[in-house]
Amino acid sequence: MTAVSATTSPPLRVLFITNAWPHPGNPSHGTHAAREVAAMRAAGVDIDVVPIHGHDNRWAYASAAAEVARRNRRGGYDVVHGYLGHAGAVARGYLRAPLVVTYTGSDLLGDRRGDGPPTRKSRIEAKTFQQLARLATATITQSEQMESMLPAAARARNHVVPTGIPLDAFAPMPRDEARRALGWPLDERVVLWAANPARGVKNYPLAVETHRMLQASQPDVRMRVAWSAVKDELPLDQLPLWMCASDALLLTSRSEGSPNVVKEALATELPVVSTPVGDVAKLVRDVPGSHVRPPDPQALAEALADALAKGRSPKAREAVAGLDPADVARRVIGVYEQVCNGAHRPRWR
Repeated sequence: MTAVSATTSPPLRVLFITNAWPHPGNPSHGTHAAREVAAMRAAGVDIDVVPIHGHDNRWAYASAAAEVARRNRRGGYDVVHGYLGHAGAVARGYLRAPLVVTYTGSDLLGDRRGDGPPTRKSRIEAKTFQQLARLATATITQSEQMESMLPAAARARNHVVPTGIPLDAFAPMPRDEARRALGWPLDERVVLWAANPARGVKNYPLAVETHRMLQASQPDVRMRVAWSAVKDELPLDQLPLWMCASDALLLTSRSEGSPNVVKEALATELPVVSTPVGDVAKLVRDVPGSHVRPPDPQALAEALADALAKGRSPKAREAVAGLDPADVARRVIGVYEQVCNGAHRPRWR
């Protein structure tokens, strides 16, 4: 696949619509989408972004739909890209170019608020977004598991492209050096859990119980939670340091697409122990000390003990070597080129 270069004339023009985009109220929201757009622009793609800040403005989707309709009348785009299911529904309002829809997780899988199944509202939304794939020229999912949720007629034109991570930002560094920077004790062993404890889908109670089980045989192991009560996550410039200062990452989620936190941890050479969600099993398959286990605290604790014993490994970083934003951008540009060349055609069934 040939990437679009800065010398291509005219450049590929893309209308990119997303409800995950950084803004002053939450500068870390949608950074993965922003990185993808920046990398594609660097590759020579001309991209206009229509961000939808639906959490802040009840009229955001209506305003975005009106803006897409206005741009549809004017034309001029080669591809329209809806990033996340909600944005994909708005993007379908642009009728003069092939539609690409990227799904990232709960938009296809549903969102859980507690121990039970996905909420009724999220199930309805997920079913709607699954059917939206029928109207798209091509779709992108984060994993094969997500692809399986699409209608059968749409799977043939789906592309599995996990979100990228900035490998330079998550470069390995000596653990003690990172701990000195954070003011952590040098002699403790640390299991990192990086998520919002209030989000039921992340299953914080399972992490707590797993840690309790592990402490029964290894009482010196501490679990640190990378979470800020002010924002939805730890400040982005601190997370790599926390990972470099830790000894293992624990993921206890009930559902994920392609969890960035796992890829980021692997980039710092941190072993990962996770429940069987998303594409984690594929990512950690050849990484010593990394394991996927059922959501059972005893099984997860035993896996963590092995992770702590084996320690860091360069193979962890090798597992995510192809997920730099520039590499992911080339794959997404390849999808754009295919839909522009007529390689995919929606089948109306």
